[in-house]
Amino acid sequence: MARRSEGAPGGAGMVTRPVAADWLTLRRAADHRAREASAPLLADLAPALAAEGRVVQVVDVGAGTGSNLAWLASRLPFAQRWVLVDHDAALIDAVDADIPREVVEVTRRVATLGELGEVVSGAESAFITCAALLDLLTPEDAAVLTDAIVRAGGVALLSLSVTGEVAIDPSHPGDAAITDAFDAHQRRDGILGPDAAAHMADLLRGSGCRVDVVETPWQLAATGEAPLVRRYLADRAAAAVEHDAALATLAAEWLAARESDVDAGALTVRVGHADIRCLPGAAATGADSGTTAP
Repeated sequence: MARRSEGAPGGAGMVTRPVAADWLTLRRAADHRAREASAPLLADLAPALAAEGRVVQVVDVGAGTGSNLAWLASRLPFAQRWVLVDHDAALIDAVDADIPREVVEVTRRVATLGELGEVVSGAESAFITCAALLDLLTPEDAAVLTDAIVRAGGVALLSLSVTGEVAIDPSHPGDAAITDAFDAHQRRDGILGPDAAAHMADLLRGSGCRVDVVETPWQLAATGEAPLVRRYLADRAAAAVEHDAALATLAAEWLAARESDVDAGALTVRVGHADIRCLPGAAATGADSGTTAP
């Protein structure tokens, strides 16, 4: 599945500019730190998968360079057989995650989301997971993913979907204009963008699944993560200009000011993300237990 950074300009949906492997490497530590907030969601996976005494097939959709495998595999208390699925062979060929003892096999599959049903067919059940993918999907893509999850047994962990919440400190007069243009860029050509987590959660609940959503924001500080912060800010400005070329001068001024803040070690960024756990069975009446809506 094609990927891009949260701010990187690109074309429509999942079949456009794949993000470079260096961006996935740059963001990996921030992703893993953010996901610690969703670690409690792992507790009920083994019973739902009837994992005792068998090897569970884990299908990582849009696997990229293996960040999801690196964070998740050692935290699952059962034997696993991972299938890394991505349409970009160059990314999954670059997977560099250490393989923990719980993983008995890792295979790579170059495939699109439309082929996911074929990937999971023949398995008694499968645990479907992804990271930083949902916001790249269209509503039609999300329906395909939902159908695959339900057909595979209804157990999934869908992580690090952007929610649209961004807080940059200190503030700048250009923040609102950059944010509005960036959010519009994220929703271009029908892509779900920051609406993805809520949309996907609704689809899964509508399919009779039990869904929990947990906030997993990036918390970035210029003092310790300057390369990632600089890249994020530059991509954010570029996306805003790609959406509205009239913002070019403002975006350049905004980015220069933000880079000065980074140089001074005086900038922090919070980028909202959400993780979704899906389990089989009817959802509770009203808000699901333990759920925080994105």
